[in-house]
Amino acid sequence: MTFNRVANSYQWMEKIVFLHDLEKVRNFHVSLVRDAESILLLGDGNGRFLEKISEIGTDAQILSVDSSSEMIRLSQSKIHNTRLDVRHVCQDLQDFEFTKNFKPDLIFAHFFLDCFTENEVILIVNRLSKSCPKSTKLVISDFFLPGKGSVSGIYRSILTYIMIRFFRLFCRISAKKLPNIPKIMRSTGWTCTSHKSLKDGFINSWVWEIEGCSKRP
Repeated sequence: MTFNRVANSYQWMEKIVFLHDLEKVRNFHVSLVRDAESILLLGDGNGRFLEKISEIGTDAQILSVDSSSEMIRLSQSKIHNTRLDVRHVCQDLQDFEFTKNFKPDLIFAHFFLDCFTENEVILIVNRLSKSCPKSTKLVISDFFLPGKGSVSGIYRSILTYIMIRFFRLFCRISAKKLPNIPKIMRSTGWTCTSHKSLKDGFINSWVWEIEGCSKRP
């Protein structure tokens, strides 16, 4: 999976379809960075969220993992004049190895897990569970289809189908449908401590924490 082919056009495509909604959702829980010591960004893309982190301010070490070299180049160009302590790694998350000297207490995955199948998301979440401190907060921003009966629900289902087909074709994502993030997170031992959404629950930002030390895999 790589977003190199759409990196330069991704931001304007997003705004055409969603206006500023995705940007709002990304930033719902950005204030958490103030108290973080180590931050892991998964599939952060072109650096817009890092720019927002810079505005908020943090002394945390930041590790940004993305499989797109072009997205990383754009991200680096956005933050080169900031004081953020950021290291970019160009690698698929499935191949990324967590090191002993970097234990994130805050993780952001904005519109990233929807690129994977549900089984792949479960594997990713379980890896995070094993590699992170017990107090880690995992912020996930993503889509969810709460119901299909209404006209808006039908529209969002069609939009989701088109988006997935587009990114399967141009970015080689493995997802064929939206993973059910709430169901996966609860089944893997995480509990939601905060949830905000737009568009009747279609666009979401959740904060998850592990549900008791004994339940950590």
